[in-house]
Amino acid sequence: MSKLSRAKISFSYQVVLIILVSLLLSSCSSIKYNYGLIDNHLSIIKNAQPIDEILEGKTTNPELKTKLRLVNKIKDFAYTELRFRKTKSYSTYSDIVRNAVLWNVVATKENSFDLKEWCYIFIGCFNYRGFYKKKEAEKYAKDLMESEDFEVAILPVSAYSTLGWSDFFGGDPVLNTFIWNDEIDLVRLLIHEMAHQQVFVQNDTLFNESFASFVEDAGSLQWIKRNGCSNDFTLYEEKKTQRDKVGEILRSAKEKLEILYGQNLKKKETVLLKEKIFLKLRASLLRLKDGRDSSKDYRNWVSQINSAWLAAFSLYDRYKPFFKTIFIENNSDWPTFYKEVRKLKKIKKSERVEIIENFLKLR
Repeated sequence: MSKLSRAKISFSYQVVLIILVSLLLSSCSSIKYNYGLIDNHLSIIKNAQPIDEILEGKTTNPELKTKLRLVNKIKDFAYTELRFRKTKSYSTYSDIVRNAVLWNVVATKENSFDLKEWCYIFIGCFNYRGFYKKKEAEKYAKDLMESEDFEVAILPVSAYSTLGWSDFFGGDPVLNTFIWNDEIDLVRLLIHEMAHQQVFVQNDTLFNESFASFVEDAGSLQWIKRNGCSNDFTLYEEKKTQRDKVGEILRSAKEKLEILYGQNLKKKETVLLKEKIFLKLRASLLRLKDGRDSSKDYRNWVSQINSAWLAAFSLYDRYKPFFKTIFIENNSDWPTFYKEVRKLKKIKKSERVEIIENFLKLR
């Protein structure tokens, strides 16, 4: 690349950065936060290398080459079989030298599953607030607990989607935070993130994450049926069975807590009953690992589950049965499915929520 080309790219980054910051900033207090988000994301993109160039390199780690070829295969599958629209995402690779690309803070008021929303000019509202530095996420979470009496959870994130706006710079990159996942987990992650670029409804995190999670489930099953061997399918089924068991335990605990939170009991009584539910939840999750190795990360995760964490889990889970029904009713045809889902995007959020919640009640 010539010096002139590099200069043009550098200038483009600066111009877009200034424009985006100007659009995003709604108050002086948000300047540092919004600037940090944009600056960190563009830094990751800027340092990413085209996958094709990495694959041609003679000194590239052979295992990394194998993984990147798999990424290309997954993308081709998503375009041809799942009928995703083509973008430039996942055509570059960046090693950011850490285990998570960012950390999301989620928060609920005490004895509630109503997630706090954070709204931003231009990009809308979300039920999580992301930080590229773990310490900043921890400080922000601590402030929420101390000043606003929130229950909080900090969720490490290995990948995220910018919904296609990063295409101008080469798209969202493949990261070291997820490239070393086993095949089926890598398939699931890429399909989930790419699904956000197919349908995205502003200011509706529950709808968006549940949609992407359903597409992830159905798309990864389609992948394994087309590309896997019998051993791959067995592993897929084992992982699915484990996820389903975890999901059942989490949903059951959340339902019991919702009943408890709605009873208006004395605070001391609520605290005791709440702790009993969480103790049973944690014991059930640990029993799933009986006779198997349970990692320190797994045990830490189990110990940290609280109302905020359960509320965040529900974002990715609650509406999946609704999307599954739409998919089946449209003969499992992806283009028709996307068309039907996009119809819901055009109506008011309150009407959309009413339609989906009424469906869930009738199940």
